[in-house]
Formats: sequence, structure tokens, C-alpha cells
Amino acid sequence: MQMSRLRGHTLMEILAAVAVLAILASLAFAPASDMLDRLRSDQLRLQLHSAMNLARSTALDRRQAIVACPSDDGRTCGDNWSRGWLLLPERWRGAEASAPEPLAARVLDSHRSLSAFATHGRPQIVFRANGRSAGSNARIVICQHEQIRAEVVVSNTGRVRSLRSTEQAPC
Repeated sequence: MQMSRLRGHTLMEILAAVAVLAILASLAFAPASDMLDRLRSDQLRLQLHSAMNLARSTALDRRQAIVACPSDDGRTCGDNWSRGWLLLPERWRGAEASAPEPLAARVLDSHRSLSAFATHGRPQIVFRANGRSAGSNARIVICQHEQIRAEVVVSNTGRVRSLRSTEQAPC
């Protein structure tokens, strides 16, 4: 009876296999990281789109002007839409100290690489009782790693649309 000899792998073979796996993992990490960044910016874009539609439908439903403003804490208006937002009755505008309970509030735990700011000096967006937006078109630009990734546009008719950025442009 002849015993067959069991042969294992040498340390060098195992290290070579681990090195190959590490190289393959590092090649896959960059596209996966880009995909996660794109998903984060898309998520924020869709949440802002939904928030603007909610503000418009609330104005129509209540038959009163509604202010949508960015908020860091869910209680006061700020300037970065990526942290959250509030929906308030318009009669509150300007009376910061006596702000009423918000009609809706959302505080986001967004990724630190994301930011979203309104352009044209309109940090707040007002929807009138008829659903129209007060003033000219409002645009919220979503930036990630100092590059424009997407935008949410509210036309003066109150229509909300959002789109991804197709070209690399600085914020």
C-alpha cells in the first residue's frame, strides 16, 4: 500500500495570490467609488425634486403661499440644501425670531462631499397659492468634490425638473 503524499501551497504561492487579488480589488475600487458618488448625488437630486413638488402641492392644497428653504437643523433656514429643508407658510418670511412650526421638515445626513446651493441669490423658493413660483426660475445646483453633478430647476410656472450634469464643470 502506497501512501499518497499531501501537497500544500507554499508561502510564496499564497502571497502571490493575495497580491493579485489586491491589485484586482484596487482596480475595482475607483469605479465603485465613482458609482457611489453618483448614487449619492442622484439621491439628493431626487429628494430635492420631491421636496419642491411637495412644497408646490402644499401651496395648492392649502391655498396659501409656501416657502421652501434649506435647513441644517430642521428648525431654521440656512443656505445648504444638502443638509435638509423646511416648508413654512409665507407669512412667516422675514420674522426669523417668531418662525412657526414648519409644515414639513427634513434633516439629511448627507455625505460630506455633497453640497447644494441656490443660484441667482434666491436661497428660498416661494410657491404661491396658485402653484406658481414667485420670481424667475430658481436653480439649485448639486456639487460633489467641487464639481457640478446635478441641478433642480423650478420654473416660474411652478414646474419642477431635475437633471444630471453631463459635463465636468467647477462649482
